[in-house]
Amino acid sequence: MYSSRAFSILLLIALLTMSLVAARQPLAVSLVTTLPATATDPQVFKVTFMLADSPTDNGWNAAHYRGITQLKTLGEVIESSGLSFKVKLADGRILDVSVIEKVGYSDADIERVLRSALEKGAQMVFGTWWDSQWALSRLAEERADVLFEHCSGYPMTKSNGRNLATYFIKQEQGDYVAGYVVGRLGYNKVGLVGTHPIPEPVRGINGFTLGVQRGLQEAGQDPKTAEVRVVWINSWLDVQKEQLAADGLIAEGYKVIRQMADTPYSSQTACQEPGVIAVGYGTDVTSYAPCALVTNEWNWGPYYITRIQEALAGTWKPHDWWGGFEADAVVMTGWNANLVPAEVRAAAEQIIADIKAGFEPFCGPLSGTGLNPDNKEVRIEVPQGKCLTDMDLLAMQWFVDGVKGEYPSPPPEGHKLELRDVPTPAPTPTKQ
Repeated sequence: MYSSRAFSILLLIALLTMSLVAARQPLAVSLVTTLPATATDPQVFKVTFMLADSPTDNGWNAAHYRGITQLKTLGEVIESSGLSFKVKLADGRILDVSVIEKVGYSDADIERVLRSALEKGAQMVFGTWWDSQWALSRLAEERADVLFEHCSGYPMTKSNGRNLATYFIKQEQGDYVAGYVVGRLGYNKVGLVGTHPIPEPVRGINGFTLGVQRGLQEAGQDPKTAEVRVVWINSWLDVQKEQLAADGLIAEGYKVIRQMADTPYSSQTACQEPGVIAVGYGTDVTSYAPCALVTNEWNWGPYYITRIQEALAGTWKPHDWWGGFEADAVVMTGWNANLVPAEVRAAAEQIIADIKAGFEPFCGPLSGTGLNPDNKEVRIEVPQGKCLTDMDLLAMQWFVDGVKGEYPSPPPEGHKLELRDVPTPAPTPTKQ
């Protein structure tokens, strides 16, 4: 993900509200970017992926690297060196994939590494974490001959409709399903190890809580008894903080620990305590946390394959992309057959099918609480028949009812929701 994101939440929200968001499909842009040719060899296409940390984190960076390695399916791997590799494509061209790990979170370091990659002939660059956005946007202005892709953050194609694209996963869909499993099993109190109080984790926490409430209701319990207690560690990856937060929540009596950090250590800590279970996040935690019920895992591979194929074909376009279950960008893995009955898993998988068909969890009636610009509590209401828009979700800085913990910082303009009508479900095909 992207750390020392020790940045101003106010700046984040201001930038978010200035950005154009594509609802479900990529932003329509008429421009088709011509594939840049390598100066030394037009038969070689050089792609560079930058990672904030190492794939050994068994979390965020590991998920991205899993996706990167799926590029090996495009042809014959003819060379490997560390994390990097070369693939000979069917048309004889060489896809040269360079992976740079442990770039860090300093904007100056990110720009330095990025410039070095460009000097070495990179024709397409993926920045896979939040903090890479500024260096990518600056260098995209300088190098119109290179294609740039930024993961996470907010859409930026409004300011650059030529060679800069953004992409992200609707991880809150997986959070909703994971929460449903917890509630359906009858657990109403969950301790959650949160990272930074910015919209991305906040909407995931909210999605998880809504899932718990639905699960409780279907289990015959009162959904209003759901309590998701959030402890912010203000880091994306910090083993000690994750362990301490999990230990603290367990000491408070929480028997379910929801991991939301970039590494599996809060889940692992939970499984060291008798009678405590965990819920994984981002990368399957089974090998580290055998007490985990399930993990909502990120699957970046399909996106990376599609975008590089488009670049090779000369049909790449800049867009703001946000995909979920319908794009195979989120998958539920590590199902624990000993803890999750078959009927509960089947019900969860039906929810996934419903989401693919158009069901949206963030629809009214929905209530919550946040802070106004004066840091006083304010109620937020989504009425029946209305849903949060993509921008409402991307700028979410408030908790739905049932979440307990320190509120995120308020938007400078207050909580002004756009809202939209509940989508009309697709008609059921008539049997012949």
